[in-house]
Amino acid sequence: MDRHGYIYVRDSVVVIMSNCRACASSELEPLYDLGPLPLAGGFLEAKDIPGEKKYPLPVAICRECGLVQLTYFIPADTLFEHYLFSSSTIQYLVNHFTNYARWINERYHPDFVIEFGCNDGVLLSPLNQMGIKTCGIDISQNITELARGKGLNAITGYFDEAMAMDIYREYGGADIVTGSNAFPHNDDPGNILRAARALLKPGGHLLLEMMYAGSLLEKLQWDSMYHEHLSYFCLTTLEVLLKRYGFHAVHAEIVPMHAGSLRVVCAIDPTEYPDNTVFEMIRKEATDGLTNALIWHKFTDSIKRQIEISKDILGGMLYDGANMCAYGASGRATMYLNACDAVYMRLLKYVVDDSPLRSGKLMPGVHIPIVSPAYFKDHPQSMCLVTAWNYFEQIRQKHAYYDGIWIIPAPHLEFL
Repeated sequence: MDRHGYIYVRDSVVVIMSNCRACASSELEPLYDLGPLPLAGGFLEAKDIPGEKKYPLPVAICRECGLVQLTYFIPADTLFEHYLFSSSTIQYLVNHFTNYARWINERYHPDFVIEFGCNDGVLLSPLNQMGIKTCGIDISQNITELARGKGLNAITGYFDEAMAMDIYREYGGADIVTGSNAFPHNDDPGNILRAARALLKPGGHLLLEMMYAGSLLEKLQWDSMYHEHLSYFCLTTLEVLLKRYGFHAVHAEIVPMHAGSLRVVCAIDPTEYPDNTVFEMIRKEATDGLTNALIWHKFTDSIKRQIEISKDILGGMLYDGANMCAYGASGRATMYLNACDAVYMRLLKYVVDDSPLRSGKLMPGVHIPIVSPAYFKDHPQSMCLVTAWNYFEQIRQKHAYYDGIWIIPAPHLEFL
């Protein structure tokens, strides 16, 4: 066991964690384990099937601070070295990041913005168009190549103190360091906070967007709890972590992205006082019990019921020969299809996805072929299971011609 409380097993491929990522306590209480499951983004070809791996997925809650987190994780270079998620292929995300860029510019008027987990430059592009200097960092070589192909400044690598020093020497300090849907992917988020602190100018801000534990609980989003997503923060648990590294929240709000995400503005200047959004959110989280283990055990019971219902209804329909496909080759889809009885879910005809990076691949675990939206239009099925249910309205609008039955698996199983 090392100083972080990690135990390395399987030739350093997988790590078991015994200390909380927010407060470092060793008081982790198990909630449930849906594993073994394939990697959510482990899309493959037929030749890769014999070597496909599955991993446990144990979820725990810290008895000290209340952070919900995975205790078994796979190093980032295994998860993200060749990443098949390009944000700019999803119009909803393009709109979100265009609006986010505008929000950053109008609120802070920055000269220089650094983004970790920049993906294909979906945020960097609109910031550049506003005349703001940017630098993006992402671990995925193929994804940063896409960003550089657009003329963006994108570096392949880990965002840590060493990277921060290199960036500082070349470009100087930043007004804003930001990361969207990347911060909770890190087994040691303190690395990011140290790097951000090293780069920020006095009076600069760290902006974080991440899946919100309150939305997870409210909408029963167990299908978004997979190996990439290591921590499920609410503002209360995030503040515990921030304060360990000299940050504090000064603004917080919930944005619609991914069925409810937390956006937090963090300051390093101790004299910068939080606005009312911080106090109101922390108060509401206490009322809702977001750090209460009993609440999360009830969440676990609801997960088990939903999985059993889906197995009984959808599994039975597929076994009886239902003419059904799915829409959205997302991490959610990997979770849902494998957890809800992979034997039956393999009978889906195909899974539609907008990303050309995924089209022609097979879904992890169930090995269902992934096809383009054009294929869906030419080969419609009488029923379509929307595994990317958080984008359902956008999907339905895009395919207004479809006259079959939409099946929405969450938060409650519905047939429309």
